[in-house]
Amino acid sequence: MKTGSLALPLAAMLAMAAAPARGQNPGLDFAEPLKLVSCEPASTVPCFRMKLNLVDGTGQPYNAQLPAPDKLASQITVTMGGQQITPFYATAAGESVAKVRGRAALVIVDISGSMKKVLPTGQTRFEAAKMAVKSFLGQFEEGVDRVAVVPFESHLVQERIRSAVFARTRSAAIAQVDALPEPEMKNNTALFSAVVFGVETLRDALPKLEKEMGESPEAMVIVLTDGNNEVLKGDDLGLLAGPAGMDEASRYARQAPFPVIAIGFGEPGALDEAALRQISTKYYLASDYEGLRRIFTFTRTFLNNRLAATFSSPYPDRASLAGQNLPVTVELKLPNGQVLRSPELVWSAPQMGVPVYAGKCTPEEMKAVLQNLPVSAGWTSIIRPLGVFCGLALLLLLMWHWLPRLVWPEQFIGVMPGTGAGQAKWASQTRIVNGVIAGRPAPPGFQKGPGGVAMPPRSVGDATVVNPQAHRDFSQTRLGNRQGPGPREPF
Repeated sequence: MKTGSLALPLAAMLAMAAAPARGQNPGLDFAEPLKLVSCEPASTVPCFRMKLNLVDGTGQPYNAQLPAPDKLASQITVTMGGQQITPFYATAAGESVAKVRGRAALVIVDISGSMKKVLPTGQTRFEAAKMAVKSFLGQFEEGVDRVAVVPFESHLVQERIRSAVFARTRSAAIAQVDALPEPEMKNNTALFSAVVFGVETLRDALPKLEKEMGESPEAMVIVLTDGNNEVLKGDDLGLLAGPAGMDEASRYARQAPFPVIAIGFGEPGALDEAALRQISTKYYLASDYEGLRRIFTFTRTFLNNRLAATFSSPYPDRASLAGQNLPVTVELKLPNGQVLRSPELVWSAPQMGVPVYAGKCTPEEMKAVLQNLPVSAGWTSIIRPLGVFCGLALLLLLMWHWLPRLVWPEQFIGVMPGTGAGQAKWASQTRIVNGVIAGRPAPPGFQKGPGGVAMPPRSVGDATVVNPQAHRDFSQTRLGNRQGPGPREPF
């Protein structure tokens, strides 16, 4: 574990590029959407995990001295739904040298006809793009990184992106760059669909990558294009287009569990920059190879150097979070007294149903939760489930014994009135003789002989005698409270 203050290292080139912009209010930038995670059994309160990058005024990496590891969480303040919360756990890249977190990137490269345009350097845009991607792969760490590079235009869009293979070695990843097909003039740009298929592909690949790498990797989708969304006759059926297509791609980018980076390659004004901002979580513009290489370089810096923090929800359970739209801002106080602030991010729960956990707290986060729980919190987490159980048991008991009496009151009329000595319930059938209940005579075939000895069983030839009661009211029930025509007579 590294001691003392932490630094987010940058390459010398990036430091020089960012130097003129450092006076433009550096701050924090959300690297990916907030994730709702479970810290049970350490805590029953839902938790949120966030990841942040330090950026300068132009959105490029900012080199800052961070607080010491044991003080980092206490120097972060999260404001969520108007309530201020201090994270119980925080960490920064470079804090631990014992373990490097895995990284996964899906790079989608435009091969439409406009990528054949020749730059002042004599290269085509496509050739410059390939060189920039190879520069991105230059710091590929085998055993740590997974990178897939796929093309897109307006034909076979889904098939090409869905066939992405995440390379484990630098040579395999570079081979994918070299295998990108040359642009053709007939190729249009299915930009919106490429974003949707890219998000789906990386999202579906993450469980397998997590199993291979032993943990959930840092991930991102990078879409490089030089044009606007253009779908014409003869292109794939069902490709997204128009405002509705842009809204669909924007929804996928916002809901993705990782950042979607859009890189526009061309002159300002020649691209639909508003759409590129809409369909990504971060947008950059490059007009030449050097700008493109610089963007890929600090994009990788963002992937490597992130500030992560986990904090408890301001609401006690997930049910209370249902339907909530909570604005979130973050502040970080640096050792020199400087305060870095993030823009506002809105966390939205599903409008119907309870929000679902996106994962579980790590063992380090669990340990931090237990250390930060108040003394009473442990008893509350035990007593509360018991109270709920007892309440449900009491409700079930009332419904079992009291509800039927409420629904069918005539079935519970207490002791039925009787007549005759002893107030027997069935006065016509039961007699009390000298304090002893005397039953009616047994029917034929069931009498006892002298001395109480049972009579032999009936034979086949014995007749069955039926004593009809013509005046009997068979509509009278045992528990009914109707008044019958008279006392009951034995059969």
